[in-house]
Amino acid sequence: MAAKVRRRFRTPVFSRLTLAWSGAFVAAALLVGAVFAPSLIGADEARISLPVDGVELMARPTEPQPETDKATGGLRLAAPGFKEPPATDFGIADSGGDLDRLAYPEEFDAGDTPLLEEPLNPDDIVITIAGAGRPASGVTPVTAASLTPIRARPVPDPHPDLLRDTPFGKIPKPAKDGRLAMHYYRNGFDGGDGTPTVSLILGGLGLNKALTERAIDDLPPEISLAFAPYAKDLDFWTAKARKAGHEVLIELPMENYSGDPTALGAAGLLTSRSPAENLQRLDWLMSRFGGYFAATNYQGGKFAANDDAMVPVLARLREAGVGYVDDTGAASALMRRTGASIASVARVLPPAPDDSARLGIKQELTALEALARRDGAALAKAYAFAATIDEIAEWSRSLEKKDVALAPASSALPARRASR
Repeated sequence: MAAKVRRRFRTPVFSRLTLAWSGAFVAAALLVGAVFAPSLIGADEARISLPVDGVELMARPTEPQPETDKATGGLRLAAPGFKEPPATDFGIADSGGDLDRLAYPEEFDAGDTPLLEEPLNPDDIVITIAGAGRPASGVTPVTAASLTPIRARPVPDPHPDLLRDTPFGKIPKPAKDGRLAMHYYRNGFDGGDGTPTVSLILGGLGLNKALTERAIDDLPPEISLAFAPYAKDLDFWTAKARKAGHEVLIELPMENYSGDPTALGAAGLLTSRSPAENLQRLDWLMSRFGGYFAATNYQGGKFAANDDAMVPVLARLREAGVGYVDDTGAASALMRRTGASIASVARVLPPAPDDSARLGIKQELTALEALARRDGAALAKAYAFAATIDEIAEWSRSLEKKDVALAPASSALPARRASR
């Protein structure tokens, strides 16, 4: 009689690369869920997670090194890559639960090979966590045509006279002839005829391709768009927004009263850091893309209320010729002290992860109209969700019948100049 063969069950073996990408995806999702979760104005704070399909991470800060790191305040400019940890007998990476880790080029051993298709570029300070395919050479990506009529001329592209070089890239500066970014990169709104105006900033853009494209194509050009600094392909998305007539802003992650401040990422502006450390991170943030007329806070209740932390940031924005839009209610008191051009948000729309939240958005927009009729103008801020975009698009079409005009957010900044 033939002997029975006993088969031993073996668990599936996953490649280290598969586990590395899985770990990176989870890490990116956790980071962005924490980083881009704004708190609303008022005593009751709310945190939201924006839909994300791609994010870039800043190279980690390090202790300042002699000579080489002086220009950057101790932030390494070398780009990290993935380093494989040792493998176990089962072929699964044993890294103490960290899977593949980020490592700088000098940390690779002689036999290590970075898990990247291309060599590291020492000039980069960010890495792509969520992989995005590149179009084939010579192929122009196809974009869907928008049915929204263009009612404003495109916002200008970044102008070399309005940019200066830093170790992190180009950031805004005033031109020799006096032109400022806050005036040059504005929507062509003519100021209206005395009709009450409402302005709206939609933030958190760049993190989700579909929502970003919808915001650019489906919303009127008078809606201003704010982009998250850790998002991918920011030059592409902001150029597309400007071409459609939208003004753009850069979001600055700032320390809040609640939540883990380290969740704001390596470029987060924190009260625990020195002014020099925060300004170094501000320069990196401002270099993420060009052509924005203003910066705006992401969270930031604690940071904005700390004069020692906030004054240097506002002074740097003023030196750069960039405006600032604040939704914490604390920064406007510093306008005279810093000379910065600051606009304050009157309403923040609630997050809308699904259509059940549209009623709350509708109520806030109605309140915004009432403020505009009372004060002549009112500014609000919202974050990018499908239901939010749907409600704003529907609301904007109804304004003409209500004798209220839609105006870009730059109209809320003081001393707005009429010409570029």
